Amino acid sequence: MEKTDDGSLAFLKIEPDKSSRRFECGEIKQQDIANLTFWVIDYIDNVKTKFGEDRFLVKIKFDIEDSEAKKFFTNSKEIKYVLEKIRELNAFPRNVTMKRSGNRYYFE
Repeated sequence: MEKTDDGSLAFLKIEPDKSSRRFECGEIKQQDIANLTFWVIDYIDNVKTKFGEDRFLVKIKFDIEDSEAKKFFTNSKEIKYVLEKIRELNAFPRNVTMKRSGNRYYFE
């Protein structure tokens, strides 16, 4: 028996765009995780926000095994550099501590 088109998107069964990545989790501010240790799970580069272009969206977990994921935006050149190197080495997840010195954010 064939279903009748009810006008919904669900009826069309459109698959998500494979080229469009996103993280389905809550957002946390970068300044709120300064001096905290967490796992960096993944990131999306070149994200445009209301604050500018070429931001990174970073997915993190405070406990690798069972904590829920969070995401934060960064434009820190130091963090972006480290994330790119981790990706080159295929070394996610990574345990890091977010540090802050004035307006400068970086990983240790």
